[in-house]
Amino acid sequence: MGSPTRTFPEECCDALLEIIRCEQDRDVLITTVFALGHLGNRRCEDTLIELRNSSDDEIRHGVAFALCGATSDAAVGALLELMSDPYEKARDWATTSIGQTVSIDGPEIRDALLRRANDADVFVSAEALHGLARRRDDRVTPYLIAEISAPGEHGHLFADAARSYLRLDGDRAFDSEALARMLRLPNKSGSV
Repeated sequence: MGSPTRTFPEECCDALLEIIRCEQDRDVLITTVFALGHLGNRRCEDTLIELRNSSDDEIRHGVAFALCGATSDAAVGALLELMSDPYEKARDWATTSIGQTVSIDGPEIRDALLRRANDADVFVSAEALHGLARRRDDRVTPYLIAEISAPGEHGHLFADAARSYLRLDGDRAFDSEALARMLRLPNKSGSV
């Protein structure tokens, strides 16, 4: 079962890179950038990184999507830049990538995630808190307590991050109130 093996992945990569080099139509360029992301060939990273400063919001969004999971220093650097992008979809994908799919950790990564913790876009904020929770960064707890205790329709996004921080992934037995109590515990052991 599982995913089928891609047919002609190198040829597809070559064709998409050629389109990026030659195409002038905005919609074709955007589609091609996203296609590079679906292809997942890291040989495309340099071209994608060059596009990170495009004046087009959707191209930057596509670059953040396409670099999701990339681990080269240059790709991570581009994602860190895109985490501060004015376009929320670019910020969201860059933050998702750094927070959820990039295994690299360190002060620069954690500080970038913390800067997005109060993002105006709730999804960017949730991804940032997930990334900090996944890394068990204690600075995440006041944000998680505030978010899961606040009324609103997005509390589940933050409750999932709290579960991750408390190492209760997939355990739905604890509601937001119980999670907030656990987050307040000095040892945060996951006991109420």
